[in-house]
Order: sequence, then structure tokens, then C-alpha cells
Amino acid sequence: MTTPGDPERLFEADADRAGYVQTMFTEISGRYDLMNRLMTLGRDQSWRRRAAQAAVRPGDVVVDAGTGTGDLAFACLDAGAARVTGFDFAGGMLAGARRKAHDRGLADRTEFALGDATKLPLPDASADVWCSAFVVRNIPDLDAALAEAHRVLRPGGRLAVLEIPKMERGLLRPFARVHFNQVVPRLGRLISGHRTAYTYLPVSVDHFLTPREFTQRLRSHGFEVTQVRMLMFHTVAMHIAVKR
Repeated sequence: MTTPGDPERLFEADADRAGYVQTMFTEISGRYDLMNRLMTLGRDQSWRRRAAQAAVRPGDVVVDAGTGTGDLAFACLDAGAARVTGFDFAGGMLAGARRKAHDRGLADRTEFALGDATKLPLPDASADVWCSAFVVRNIPDLDAALAEAHRVLRPGGRLAVLEIPKMERGLLRPFARVHFNQVVPRLGRLISGHRTAYTYLPVSVDHFLTPREFTQRLRSHGFEVTQVRMLMFHTVAMHIAVKR
């Protein structure tokens, strides 16, 4: 694996990045929720609820790709989903999701399993909603993941993605870069105890797509984008789309 002290080099080889991301998220799983709340000033849960409410209809079967500790999955249940299956390839994250489901009495409506967003163990056209929160920029083969999302969705099925996009040039960009490049890595080391996890975050954002580019990518995979909303001073994007 590429030396994790240099996150920039992880983008030179997809296999190295996938392995690093898997290990890193397992190692920070115990402090992942706390870091999310601190980085977003407590807003990340409201964004998940907004995405779920935009995509989920009562009785829906939902796939949460890169479910982490399950917060988006639970938001989907609150929005009316009948059942949610959450996949993640970091085992430590899934342990947290299962614990939350048990504590909330939702174990009978959820399933959390190891899985790769580019190779979902699901039949074609078996889900009403495919969703993810702060995941897709970490997937080395984004096109494969979007193709899988399209495959498992029923005709007219909905996709919801929350992500930190690459910012286009503008007045807010310098301030956002200070936050992601200076504040977040220092806070991450202090809270998580992980030397490079939150140094990787701003690098991954720089290597991702702008909201417009991601919209085009979704269209190229057979989705009609129905909503793009920018949140938290344009540092977070919510895309809602429908399978054509």
C-alpha cells in the first residue's frame, strides 16, 4: 500500500486508495460520529434527513451504499422506508450501525453487511432508493458504483447523494480551503488520534467532481437529475436523481 503519510499519492493507484480507505475508516470508526458533528457544526444529521425525505416514499426498499455507522439508513426509515440494507467495506463502521439498530429497536427493518458499492450482492431492479452520504468521492471506480446503482434500482427508482464536492472558483472557495486544509486535519488528529485520516479528506475533495460535473456523470449513467442543492456555504452538495 502507498505510504499513508502522503495522501496525495493515493490517487496515483486505485488499488492503494481502496485499501487505505478501508483500513482508515475501520480505525476511526469509534470517533467517526463525533468528528462528523464537529466538522459540520452539528448539521450533518439534518442533511441526511433532508436527503431521505427527498428520495424516500412510504414502503420503499432502500440501499444505503457506504452506510458507515448507519445514520442515513435510520433517516430513511424515519422518512417511511419499509426496510434498509446498508453496505460498507469497513467492518468497524458496521459494528456501530448494528449497535444503533439494536438500541433503537430497528434491527428487524435493517440489515448491515460487508459489501462493495461497485459489486452489490443484489438482484437487478430490486430497490426503490439507492443513497449515500459522504461516500462516493472515496470510491476509486465511481462509474462502476453509479452503474451498480442504476442496475439495482427499479424503473423510476430514486438516487440521493450527499457529498463534499470540489468547489468551483468563487468568493467562498478560499475560506473553505482553509477549513478543510488547516482546521479539519488538526481537529481530526486531536479527536480521532489518526495521523492521516483527516489529511486525506481535503485531498479527496480536490480530486472529486464539481456539482456540475457530478450532475453530468449521473446523466451519463441513465439518471435524470431532479434536484441539486448546495448546503453549508456551498461546501456540501445534495443530488437527487431518478432512474430513466
